[in-house]
Formats: sequence, structure tokens, C-alpha cells
Amino acid sequence: MAGPVVSVIIPTHNRPTLLREAMASVYHQTHSDWEVVIVDDGSQPPVDEESLRKDFGSRIRVLRNEQPMKQPYARDQGVRVATGDVVIHLDDDDLLAPTALEMGIATLESHPSLELVYLGVKGFGARAEYFDKSQEQAMQRVLGRAKGRTSQTHVISFGPELFAALLSSVPMAFQRSIEYRDTWHKVSALRRRAYLLDADISDEEQAMRRLRPPLRESEWALYASACCKTALLMTPVYLQRCESQGYFSVPAQRERAVLSRIDINEHLFGAAKETGELSPWESEIRRSLASAYFAQSYFHFQNGRRLPAYRALFNALRTSPAASHLRFALRMMLPRGSVSG
Repeated sequence: MAGPVVSVIIPTHNRPTLLREAMASVYHQTHSDWEVVIVDDGSQPPVDEESLRKDFGSRIRVLRNEQPMKQPYARDQGVRVATGDVVIHLDDDDLLAPTALEMGIATLESHPSLELVYLGVKGFGARAEYFDKSQEQAMQRVLGRAKGRTSQTHVISFGPELFAALLSSVPMAFQRSIEYRDTWHKVSALRRRAYLLDADISDEEQAMRRLRPPLRESEWALYASACCKTALLMTPVYLQRCESQGYFSVPAQRERAVLSRIDINEHLFGAAKETGELSPWESEIRRSLASAYFAQSYFHFQNGRRLPAYRALFNALRTSPAASHLRFALRMMLPRGSVSG
């Protein structure tokens, strides 16, 4: 099928078999004008570019980081060398449905004002049923708040309400998108501006290195919803592998997610005070930051860390106090064992 060249960016680390499955899903796209940029993020052994070209053609380029830079950095790396007018990111353990590129491009082209299209997601693998059910519930909550407009079959267009709707939760469909390459740069530049407000970050390279997982795809989606014309293709064309991966499976990973959520909200809040794109939502971001501190307090309390729990709760109260914060403060003051749960 004719149309713009699409650059598929695939960061990868030590998953050669899954990478080939991801590549095969690109190779069998109904839209045939694509290139693939694989960012080998410190794999041992390195990605075998010659073997991939032999099986999937010459439209493959491999970039190599000798040390892992993590996915946010690798994604941006890939887009910087991409030549396509349109870009899409594919995790090395996921797949694209055969019509993913065709339908994504058609949606962009049929709505000239659109800059980005979020992609419907469907799970596959051992935990797919649970994933699909939980994502459907999350999607219904967001769509109810976002006040999107159905512009054609299976396409919902959004206005500024989407940003606030995503502050509390970013379902996977809003973490998977196809956009113009200029749009990717526009959104990423806004996010870097937020991090450049930090006193210890002096340039964009340092800002990108600060973006460590988890939740960074959710973060990018938030910045995109703040500065872009967006729509959602409800058709599930992005296929999400659902096995045992995830940042909430063990306490250490949950704590990383809690800390990352705070970091994301702190930078959004700082940027809301300095940038016109985010300033309309300063009050909503303030409440979201307080909620992130509150989640940290609850996490510490559940793990028997009372002093850190008090500190986090104090941060929540001074940021944007809520009745739930005060109730939890009273609960924390009670002797251990006097309150169930």
C-alpha cells in the first residue's frame, strides 16, 4: 500500500527471539513502505543485524549502545535517525497487527488537524484475559472524563479535557501511538523543558538521561495530550504481551513506580508554572502530585515504615490537602494492630 514512509522504532535488550517475532509482525504489514530502527541497548551478545537483514530485508538499521541507556533514551535515539514522516514505537516483546500501520496512517490522513493517534491495544499470552479486562475498565474511566467526540467509526477525537483525564491513570492504549515525526520531537522537547528547570540539569542530553523507567510511556502520553491534537483508534492494532512482566509484581518494583510517579508529577507541576502548554492544568497537577505523595505514604505505612510514611503524608498535605489525608493521619496515629488491613 502506498503512503508515507513509517519508521518503526524498536529498543531491545537481550531478547533476540522476541525481537525477531516483533520484526516479523512489521514485515507482514499491509502498509509496505516502512523502515525499522532497532536500538540495541547494551545486549550481550549484540543484535545480529546481518541475520535480521537476511530474513526481513534491507530496510533495517541497528544502533548500538555499549551500556544500557534504558527505553526512554533509546526511543528518542531511534527517532533522531529515523527518516520516515511518521513514527511508531514497538516494544521488542510486543507485536503489531497486520493492519496497524495502514489504519494508523489512514486515521492521521483523514483528519488533517491530527498530530497523533493513540492505538487500541489487545493482550496476548498467559495473562491476556486479566489484562484486557483491567484495561477495559481503565479505558471506560478515562473516556468518561475525557469527553471525546466520535468522528468516525472506531475513532474518538479529544480536546483539552484528555490531559486531566489521564492524570490519574494512563491506560495502555494511550501509551501506544503513531504520530508524525515532528510531533514526537515537539512532545519530547516539551518534556525536556520540564526537566531543564532542575538546577542540576544543564542540557538536553542530561535531561534525557534522567528519564529512567518505569511509567515513562505514561509520562510522554501526558505531555502529548497537553500540546497536541489527538485521537484514539479503538481498533486493537497493538498487541501487548501479557506474561509475568510488570512493575507491580514485587514490592521493590512497586516502590520504584511510586517514586517515578512522584518524579513525573513534580516535573509537570514545575513546568505548569513556567510553560504555557501546561499552565491551564496547574491546579489539577497539584492535586495529582498530592495524590502521588499520598500513595507513597500509604506504601511506606503498609511496609512498616512509619517515619517515611509521615514525611510523605506531610508532603501531600502541604501540596493539596484532602479529607482522605487527614483520615489517614488519624489512622497512622493509632497503635499498630488496632486497625485492620
